[in-house]
Amino acid sequence: MMNWQIGIWDAVDIAVVAVVVYFFLRLIRGTRAVQMLIGVAVVMLTYELARIFGLFTVEWMFGHFFSAFMVILVVLFQQEIRRALMRVAVNPLASGTEPAVVMLEILVESTFALVHRGWGGLIVIERETGLRHLYDSGVEMDVPLRPDVIQTLFCPDAPMHDGAVIMTRDVRGGRIIAARVLLPLAQANAVPGDFGTRHRAAVGLSEESDALVIVVSEETGDVHLVEEGQLGEPLGSQALHDALAARLSTMPVQKLPAQQESNP
Repeated sequence: MMNWQIGIWDAVDIAVVAVVVYFFLRLIRGTRAVQMLIGVAVVMLTYELARIFGLFTVEWMFGHFFSAFMVILVVLFQQEIRRALMRVAVNPLASGTEPAVVMLEILVESTFALVHRGWGGLIVIERETGLRHLYDSGVEMDVPLRPDVIQTLFCPDAPMHDGAVIMTRDVRGGRIIAARVLLPLAQANAVPGDFGTRHRAAVGLSEESDALVIVVSEETGDVHLVEEGQLGEPLGSQALHDALAARLSTMPVQKLPAQQESNP
């Protein structure tokens, strides 16, 4: 009879592995990585069956495949690994306060002002992951978040209506820090065929960062909130307000430079 003895460190070891597996599965849930993971599992099963039944050629071929297995995993899951590492790098002790009610109201008002005018729009809310590398593709600015500013930027006759607006929260509420920004596009099969370039751009950016993206469809007038590569259901004004409030409750506040503290 086998005598199983599990000490406290064995339990800790098992718990750590379980937590890592749990968060990994949460990270890839609903993404293309699920299908890729199933494919890797099929390859591993084929290799084991080849070993059991003595299929030497198949075993040799898959043996060479697994010799570079770590490199293959990094290539296949590069987006998921990048997102996981960015989350690990976030300081859990960073100060987070309740989102300013004014900022949420302005965001919702700005979004549905575009809907009422029949204009499309992309509003990116920067969180822990910095998006400064995207500014070069657009126009860097520093103006307060206001509905009239959003409408001016996304007016079809305005020179900067193409692309996305990036905003962040500061001590006064919210500020627009870049406009006419080009976002990385998700693969065509990552977004249903009914959606266009705006939605692909929103999904593509949210796959690479923790940013929230509000998408306003010019064709249908639907408003979607995109997060972690997932395109949410169409939202009304109250539903959008509640979704933003829940997700921005721990959003850190950017400090303003000294010269801006005294100027509105």
